[in-house]
Amino acid sequence: MKKLILALLLFIIFFLTGCSKKETISQVDKIIQRDNLIVGVKTDSKPFGYINKTTGEIEGFDIDIAKYIAKDILGSERKVKFVPVTPATRIEAITSGQVDMVIATMSITPQRQFLIDFTTPYYIAGQTAIVKEDSDIHTFSDLKRKTTIVVLGTTTEQNIRRIIPTARLNGYKNYEEAFKAFKEGQADALSSDNTILSGFLMDNKGYRILKNKISQEPYAIGIKRNEEDESLKKNLNIIITRMQKDGTIRALKKKWQLK
Repeated sequence: MKKLILALLLFIIFFLTGCSKKETISQVDKIIQRDNLIVGVKTDSKPFGYINKTTGEIEGFDIDIAKYIAKDILGSERKVKFVPVTPATRIEAITSGQVDMVIATMSITPQRQFLIDFTTPYYIAGQTAIVKEDSDIHTFSDLKRKTTIVVLGTTTEQNIRRIIPTARLNGYKNYEEAFKAFKEGQADALSSDNTILSGFLMDNKGYRILKNKISQEPYAIGIKRNEEDESLKKNLNIIITRMQKDGTIRALKKKWQLK
């Protein structure tokens, strides 16, 4: 009887020990096993992420960053699937596991850091505004009694409400709708990051960007928060640092006419 009880105890110990040693698959290993990187990107924010009207392909600075990461992790820049996101859907795409990461002109903010994790910044932008060339608006203080278009869910909206509380805001879900409304004359100005507004000027004449900026916007890659497994964040930080040191970021800025 004692031998039987001892055998049962040894079996239970062996079983529990085996369970405790069960290995979990890291975030990076999941991507490698899938052999495909899934990235949330914008499709309406030239020159960072937009659809080329001639080819129908998604292009831009952020797109090239994603391709570089795919090549580094999986050996080919073709092994990446792009999922369109907007400022309102970016965080949900990350937290729900719909994407591995979001590379979509996403600024690091304390509010967002409660929900998701960020890599080190790969680009520093600044918020400004665009107006018609003959407009009497020259600084942000001139927007106090004016109507300004913003994209909902962005830091742009938060900054305007904080700095110019008397400004009238018209909010839109994405940049395509916002730019369309602005060109139709539904507001006096449109505020966003200088990089995105520069993309608008590439395709539209008769407008100018205000010289002053009211913020610094550090763009970083958004990923799911996982304090027990930071393999993906560590890998991405290494890749971004390498891109900055070997001139890749500088070359991409030149390619997409960014300062």
